Amino acid sequence: EHTERPNIINRHVVNHAPLIMHRMWKDDVIIEKNDHELPANWTKALLRCNEQYSRWNWTTILWTDDSIAVFIEKHYPTFMPTYNTYPYNIQRVDAARYFILYHYGGMYMDLDVGCKKDKDLGRIFDSMEMLEKVAVLPMTQPVGFSNDVLFATKESPFFKDMMDALPSENKWYGTPYLTVMYSTGPMFVSLQYMKLSRAMQRGVLALSPEMYSERNTRYFKHLRGSTWHQNDVHAIKWMFRNKCVIAVALFLTAVTLYKVKRIRHKHANKRV
Repeated sequence: EHTERPNIINRHVVNHAPLIMHRMWKDDVIIEKNDHELPANWTKALLRCNEQYSRWNWTTILWTDDSIAVFIEKHYPTFMPTYNTYPYNIQRVDAARYFILYHYGGMYMDLDVGCKKDKDLGRIFDSMEMLEKVAVLPMTQPVGFSNDVLFATKESPFFKDMMDALPSENKWYGTPYLTVMYSTGPMFVSLQYMKLSRAMQRGVLALSPEMYSERNTRYFKHLRGSTWHQNDVHAIKWMFRNKCVIAVALFLTAVTLYKVKRIRHKHANKRV
């Protein structure tokens, strides 16, 4: 029988933001041996990160599909209908991280994100406390936020807002990739932030690209990941890489349609 109890590797709590690092995978095999479905560099990054932060008295919790489902059903049963109707498991993983961070506080990191030996993530918690922030979101270029790294105080009002918004965003957005992005993923997080009042936004700390993604100054290692992406993501990424080509094509298409419309209009007038 499955239980809610997750795999707790080490434990320590400080002030209002607990030093807990939440990680997720489908099962806990990764702790004992390499999971062939998981890239080897992800496994190494997880174990190295845990070793580094266990020395600094952090708690690392590995959540599995089973422990997440039991957790949601026990503490947030009204969300279960939405949770069970998500067509993609990554949506359940996305949604679960918001509930878990609200419930326990701490930080969440995807398994394709690693720690850097010369950086202490505890400093971000220190900044949260000093600046009285209830959440930290990493900024992405050119706009918006990612959800692969998240920080929160326990019962963060921002994460409560996201939890409340999830059921209404459980809809189809045209492709699997866009559905995940807008219903539970990074675009969902970004839009929920944009809906906040100015006062509420001031309670959220935006983690700069220098700390999140810039190679020489970032606090995280970004590994090759995104195993959930469907084939449609390749088409979307191609469109982003070829914005100029697409813009020209759309312009020429618009001009062509305009000319065709004018020609048909002239022919119609002649017949009259």
